[in-house]
Amino acid sequence: MSVQLDSKNSSLYFNVTAPGAEAAMYNSSIDGNGTTITIPSSGNYLIDVYLMRNAARRNEAASYDLTLYVE
Repeated sequence: MSVQLDSKNSSLYFNVTAPGAEAAMYNSSIDGNGTTITIPSSGNYLIDVYLMRNAARRNEAASYDLTLYVE
């Protein structure tokens, strides 16, 4: 699975969480706004797009493009 998040707001990120998992398997605030992940099993993976707390407290908004490829 490949995920790419593009936004002009540098405080916008995403997490990828596997089915049934409590913690994200990918955190773009640490690893960058684009990745290719080998998903270990089938199921519904969750992609959460979020603003960092500093931007959210300023009531910022963010337009974005999220590109997702799954093979």
